[in-house]
Amino acid sequence: MYWQPVVRCKNPDCPAPSQARIRLPYPDPPASTAAQPSWPPDGWQSRIICRECDHWYIYEKSDVQWATVTVPLAEQGNLHFWCVELECGEPGCQSRTKWHVLDKTDLSETEINEFVLRADPVVVCENDHPFAVSGLKSQLAQMVPSV
Repeated sequence: MYWQPVVRCKNPDCPAPSQARIRLPYPDPPASTAAQPSWPPDGWQSRIICRECDHWYIYEKSDVQWATVTVPLAEQGNLHFWCVELECGEPGCQSRTKWHVLDKTDLSETEINEFVLRADPVVVCENDHPFAVSGLKSQLAQMVPSV
């Protein structure tokens, strides 16, 4: 058994039981017999999209819980943690916003980009420009070992 950081979907209408637990990547998770790590650091934030209900929220350190799991996330071949970085197309904005998704359906890079852009509510850059209106200068999707 290992410690794994998780957040619970904040959507009260999420169809998953007890709001979905979204596992977060954590390098070299300790055995559950050890003390829970002191992670994430103060000030940590992440935009995470729930695959069960397609809703996104900004999660903070206070939202992170530790759960015991039998297999660490990094060793589960059917789970992939994606980071999609979107650069806002609004003239003069230049913000780059990162979105994270835990996927168990083997979406391609193109499909994960499309999924992020369809999330609910409408995805916006760090300056609140909706990408559907402002457009994108660039986008990059990659699987990541940590957030």
